[in-house]
Amino acid sequence: MNPIYADILDIVPLKLNSAFAHLDAKQSELNTSIGVEQLKISARLLQDIETAVGATVEVVVGEDIQFTEGCLSLPSTQLSSAQKRVLWQLIWNQQNAN
Repeated sequence: MNPIYADILDIVPLKLNSAFAHLDAKQSELNTSIGVEQLKISARLLQDIETAVGATVEVVVGEDIQFTEGCLSLPSTQLSSAQKRVLWQLIWNQQNAN
């Protein structure tokens, strides 16, 4: 919370847990305002994806596997082998595009 708002509201300003500190606040606010549901994937998978992409990634629920502007949409936390191939092909294409 911004300290200015905390002073106005007479409350103690809070800091995000370090696990959430890497998220882009504007992207999170945008997703919240349009009703995008965050998807909780394993920390290891998220780390592998972020290492491969070379940037922080926000994972959300989507009908199909897409990657746009740091936002990865996945249909569920459990992916079939065909979906995993699509995911890694998408990441490979993203690497080559950069």
